[in-house]
Amino acid sequence: MSRKKNKNSIPLDFSEKLVLGLSNTILTIFALVAILPCLNLFSKSVSIGPAVTAGFVYFWPNGFQLETIEYVLAKTSFLTSLKNTLIITVAGTAISMFTTITTAYPLSKPDLSFRKLFTLLYVISMVFFGGIVPAYMVVHTLGILDTYWACILPFAIVQFNMFIVKNYFEGLPSEVMESSAIDGANDLRTLISIVLPMSVPVLATVALLYAVNYWNNYFHAMMYTNSTAMRTMQLYLYDIISNSQAFAENLFTTSYGGTMSVNVTTDGMVASAVGLSIIPIVLAYPFIQRYMVKGITVGSVKG
Repeated sequence: MSRKKNKNSIPLDFSEKLVLGLSNTILTIFALVAILPCLNLFSKSVSIGPAVTAGFVYFWPNGFQLETIEYVLAKTSFLTSLKNTLIITVAGTAISMFTTITTAYPLSKPDLSFRKLFTLLYVISMVFFGGIVPAYMVVHTLGILDTYWACILPFAIVQFNMFIVKNYFEGLPSEVMESSAIDGANDLRTLISIVLPMSVPVLATVALLYAVNYWNNYFHAMMYTNSTAMRTMQLYLYDIISNSQAFAENLFTTSYGGTMSVNVTTDGMVASAVGLSIIPIVLAYPFIQRYMVKGITVGSVKG
């Protein structure tokens, strides 16, 4: 059965077709730039060792094996680093969301005393940073060096994220808040029952921003932790990439399953570690990505 032509469709002229074709081409190139490195990592992770060493692996596996992934999981500190990063990311995101919401909500109220002063203080702290040494001294004085708290508490609130949530709260209908107050609800009840359910897009967006920040944090984990047991995923990846020669030498002195495996190579091991490390964020992103654009754009309208 032939498809009926839509009577409301307007044919595109040459310039519109050209722009559409150019846009599709550019977007395709950007998609390939993002996808091809991931395909390269996956291919090196499961390809046979000689092919990886010889440089014959690009975007499709050459042979198939899982010994490299098994080696990374069993013979390196990948799982310990993953556990540390997951704890920091989950706990840090929860604490950051709590502090962000409880700060943004009062500042979104026009009748808050000294509202402009408090807002100015947050702006100043966002623009000016005290410095690395004072920050380290604060963490050291609190006695939380080489703990999870050292990677969480100094970043419990990001001013930019707080202002996004604050601006979103200010854009909510005031009539809803007034009706809630008439019904006898206090500010806490209004926040939990009215404001938060209406702010799911911006809250999901900010939660993802916090989670990615905690997950990718390298510098502060390096500065505030020093033991192997507290090594995060980013420190682990830096170690395995920068000390590839040491790992290569270790392959010749470590038994794997009772015999030496020719499939476990330095390049394959690095590719496996990096590829495994991005899986949690990749799995979480599809559940939140639909809120990203809406949450940021709506929350950034007001100044």
